Amino acid sequence: MRSRGITKQTKIAIQTKRIKDSFVCFAIFVCFVIPLLFSRRGYSQSPIRLAIVELAGDDRGEIAALIRDSADSSFELTDPDLTRVAVRGAGYTGSLNMSRSEASALGRSIGCDFYLLGKVQVGRRSISSEQFYFDALAGLFLVETRTGGLIRFSFERTEAESEMKAYAGLKETIKARWEQFAGAMTSARASHEREIESVGQSNLPTFVLLDDAPQAEGIEPPVFYQRLKPEYTQEADLAGITATVELEATFGEDGRVDQVEVIRWAGFGLDESAIATVRQLKFQPASISLGSGIKKRLTIRGIVRYNFRRPLTQAAKPQAQSQEEIERLRRSLRNIKKFGNQPGQNPDF
Repeated sequence: MRSRGITKQTKIAIQTKRIKDSFVCFAIFVCFVIPLLFSRRGYSQSPIRLAIVELAGDDRGEIAALIRDSADSSFELTDPDLTRVAVRGAGYTGSLNMSRSEASALGRSIGCDFYLLGKVQVGRRSISSEQFYFDALAGLFLVETRTGGLIRFSFERTEAESEMKAYAGLKETIKARWEQFAGAMTSARASHEREIESVGQSNLPTFVLLDDAPQAEGIEPPVFYQRLKPEYTQEADLAGITATVELEATFGEDGRVDQVEVIRWAGFGLDESAIATVRQLKFQPASISLGSGIKKRLTIRGIVRYNFRRPLTQAAKPQAQSQEEIERLRRSLRNIKKFGNQPGQNPDF
């Protein structure tokens, strides 16, 4: 009888242990695994938090309101008043030429995943001393807070015989571009989810090129055979942009430029112009002295900066660049009434 009792107790103890182990496993699954799965799923399905920083020249906030109205339920727009307070608290002064660290800090201050900022400009341009037209342009910057990167820049421009029509055309164009902005944000989020963060940091030496920078002991930086000047773009000319673009590039031991990353962006095609110029650089690779006159070539990262300023000769050029454009504008202006919209008259929106 005693042995049977012991066996029965043992069986009960084993069953009890199994129940406890199952309960522990279930608790771990409930407390840790399920929240992890749902948090990952929730991240991908939660609304993208977007802020619209006041656009320079958009005094009535019509462009900003247009963008807000275009966003669907997959986007959560930050409150304009709270955004304005956060921007001022961060000390932002309206720069459209920021480094990644500066841009990321601004986004964190606002508390958003992405933000839009930019410049709107409406003005009169002359064809001749007697003929003119109006154009409206906007440069819109879409910035990712996590990286501080400029993930999309859009330059829009419309022309018309009156200031009001030019501005109305610009608004329609921007409204049509919303899907592209939305797609850029969705793609950036998806890319982040797929991203595998690198555990180690690159041990390549870094130099600031085209500047006087201290050299690492025993390392000779690349020697460049020429200094190329990037093109100042038409978009930047129209908007009167002055900016600095900084790039981090890999200069290989084989004398070739490899990866190029923008670390201070400017938009208006200037980033692309700077990248194209860096990729054309010819150089003698960096090297390190091994002693006894022996040198070994190195692959290094270098920071290259270009300053863009509107050339005086370019600023003095007529705004209409070709005879074909002049003739087209003349034809479009033939039907303007003599007492229509006067130069400098503010549109009635």
